[in-house]
Amino acid sequence: MYAVVGCTECGSYWLLDDPETQASATCLTCGRRHQTKKLRRFYTAESRAAAVEARAALLAQKRDQTEQFEAVPDAGQLQRQVAEGTRIDDDEYLDQSGVDPEEAAEAGDVSRERSPSRDEIVRNAVRESSDGGGTADRETILDYATDRGVPRDAAADLLDRLRRRGEATETNGEYRLL
Repeated sequence: MYAVVGCTECGSYWLLDDPETQASATCLTCGRRHQTKKLRRFYTAESRAAAVEARAALLAQKRDQTEQFEAVPDAGQLQRQVAEGTRIDDDEYLDQSGVDPEEAAEAGDVSRERSPSRDEIVRNAVRESSDGGGTADRETILDYATDRGVPRDAAADLLDRLRRRGEATETNGEYRLL
């Protein structure tokens, strides 16, 4: 047997499984402990599904949403609809949301593209600034990295790290990758 009971402290509803044998129950919302014999039983049923439905109806009534509750099929019917495949497809969802599905498809999936790391940006700055085998000065490299979202201090630290590790060389303020 299942019972829908209410908390005298916070007013929330919850289900009790076999209330006849339980001595006490704790409200899941506020944590208050109640003697089950003193709890008000709003609904009792043999099946859990019926008790769940009754609790949902009480919650809807409490929130003045009985019309919306009555418009929605019961949980079992919703589960059957999902199992039968009465789901909405992506294009229909986008269309109902006001997005043109064709335009969304044309935009492509950019979620798999990876942004370059700060280290990669600084390396690219040295590489691109010194095209043709030449060298690039520190300010040009830092400007390049800053334009691509790397903070100036971080770019300077990364450039110095490349030089210390022997991955780049500096000669008279000019840098190149090794």
